[in-house]
Amino acid sequence: MPISDRLPASRSFAAIASSLFVIAASAWSVAGPAHAQSASNTVAVTIQPTTTALPVVVAEKKGIFAKNDLSVKWSVSQVSISDSIAALGRQFNVAMGTQPALIAAAGQGVPIVAITGGALDTIKVPTSNIVARGGSGIETFKQLEGKTVGTLTLTGNIHFALLNILQKEGVDLNSIRWVTGTVPQLPDLLKAGRVDAIEEIEPFATSAIAAGGTALGDPFRSIGDRAFIGLWLAERTWANENKDLVLRFNKSMDEASQWIVANNAEAREILSSYTGLKGVPLEKTPIPEFHFSSTAEDLSKQLRADLDLWSDILKRTSDFPQVNTNELLPNWAK
Repeated sequence: MPISDRLPASRSFAAIASSLFVIAASAWSVAGPAHAQSASNTVAVTIQPTTTALPVVVAEKKGIFAKNDLSVKWSVSQVSISDSIAALGRQFNVAMGTQPALIAAAGQGVPIVAITGGALDTIKVPTSNIVARGGSGIETFKQLEGKTVGTLTLTGNIHFALLNILQKEGVDLNSIRWVTGTVPQLPDLLKAGRVDAIEEIEPFATSAIAAGGTALGDPFRSIGDRAFIGLWLAERTWANENKDLVLRFNKSMDEASQWIVANNAEAREILSSYTGLKGVPLEKTPIPEFHFSSTAEDLSKQLRADLDLWSDILKRTSDFPQVNTNELLPNWAK
């Protein structure tokens, strides 16, 4: 796993985004979206094997989608979030995504919009942390200047939340070197001294701290006490033409999130069924709080400010093309 000198955040982000979305952009420009007005109440969804997808699986298994006159077919993605987004409008109607990925797609001309928020990082249920190596002397974010930091991806919202902190602290972003790794690999890199700090999700962040690491803090606190860590995305034309279907999907997800709160033990069994988590990791993995928008007004209220904030973060930490927030939401959520 090579450690490379960090390119300026602007160049690395734009280059990665360009390569990820060029195929999808070409597909739409040549053939147009395969899905426009929905012919039925069927929604095809691709999910990641994470806690953030739990409401979809719960809503299907507990009959919540069916109660709301929906037939939802979900499948666990075997590719990255960006590649899942590229399949929207062709293979799937709805996919999980992040704010940077959505803005990246829109900046490349891919017609994708957010149809609801979802999982939240909150003070009550934090989902990530920046952990410094024990004995490194690093106790603050500012001390990451000139260091080597492990990251899950250079285009993720955890990464850009950290860049937001570092930029506000006056850290020279170009002085930091980055190494990418998987969730379980990053604590090993930290312990081996290959990196000075890591961006990590729970429960692996807590495990790294218990093993002697120093917690610098949850990067999402730079966003606020409550921050969306994921969104649900759809192809723009499909979302524009299927308002009722989308809102029933969102309403079902909201009902599923309430069921999860009331049935924690069974919810964890369902979580295990599609993530493969077992034993202690399953027990220690925090199930986040959720918020889904079941009305157009709530969707606009919740996500317009959130997307404006993320656009500002990307503007300050990258040279990625700016996108009008209206382009990131269905036309009925204006």
